[in-house]
Amino acid sequence: MDLSIKTTLGISSLIFLTHLSAQATDVLYAPAFCEPEALTIMVTNKTSEPQRLWTQVRFDGELQELHHDLDAKSQIKIRGTRFLPSKMAFSVKSWTKNSLQITARCEENLSIPLSDLTSSQVSHWLPSSVKSVKVHLLNLFLKSNTVKLKALNKVGTVIGEKEVLLKNYYDTESFKWTLPESASRVEVVGQERLHSLLFYDSFGVEKLSPAVAMVPVRLPASTDKTYFLVSTKDARPEEAFVIALDDATQIATAREQIRNPSLEKIIVAGIELGNGGFNRAFFSRDKSPYSWSVNRVDAFADFAHIDCDGSPDLTEERLMMKLNEGGRICFWRYRIIKELSSSEVSSGTLKP
Repeated sequence: MDLSIKTTLGISSLIFLTHLSAQATDVLYAPAFCEPEALTIMVTNKTSEPQRLWTQVRFDGELQELHHDLDAKSQIKIRGTRFLPSKMAFSVKSWTKNSLQITARCEENLSIPLSDLTSSQVSHWLPSSVKSVKVHLLNLFLKSNTVKLKALNKVGTVIGEKEVLLKNYYDTESFKWTLPESASRVEVVGQERLHSLLFYDSFGVEKLSPAVAMVPVRLPASTDKTYFLVSTKDARPEEAFVIALDDATQIATAREQIRNPSLEKIIVAGIELGNGGFNRAFFSRDKSPYSWSVNRVDAFADFAHIDCDGSPDLTEERLMMKLNEGGRICFWRYRIIKELSSSEVSSGTLKP
């Protein structure tokens, strides 16, 4: 079964989706590495339940989606021409984490497992004989994003450096990089969230070097703030974000939420662009800093309006729309669960 509906998301559909957003989702990314006519996405449902996914493209910040349904233990192929008008970056989203195996292929070339890595600091490891690579960089920040690349040999000496400016949201920069000697790895460091693909030639066969986030990106968390982790009360929560407080009354109220979880207060807050030096996805694989942060807490409320419900990942995914609508959040299922030190916030590592 492959049922597909193309939608352009407006306010009403955003309210509907945010109301469903308590369940953690997977969003996988793909830079513009292939023409639509040559692109095929292969999706395998690994579960014994029906599943749904969306192919997502962005036009001047507007998100357009096409959904596809899969029966239990089934597989479908999605042609690039079904959802891409031209060679451009895209993402693929599923509601249930780890339920689908998703790969992309350009013509008959290498099949690429799509990844959810969004860290602004990753490494691509290489065999010792590589002297040139093909790089695709995808900007996941709403404004420009400067990216610095370093190629290092097997003893850790820098043998090449390159700087790339990604000007707009979802821009891809693709290039071949020829190095003066063999490299063992390429480090990619951006100012903000990004996604990268790197390919190398191995005896005439193109191979992928997956991006690896070796350590969480360090954030310049101020020691003048008091930080709190906000997440669901699930046994194994999958999404979380951080707020920073400096008002004594609000700090006391936040601490009371931890001491007395039955109070069940919803954080009603305003957000702005940028991680603020403290906001990151603490429960994600790469602990990636978000592209947004809470700049004020308006209330710890018993009730909140449906139009500001959602989740931290959904806010990231639809950030331009959220900011254009006033930048207000009140995630219904999310509560303060832990006070954090500035070193925990900065390092991305939670103490027991």
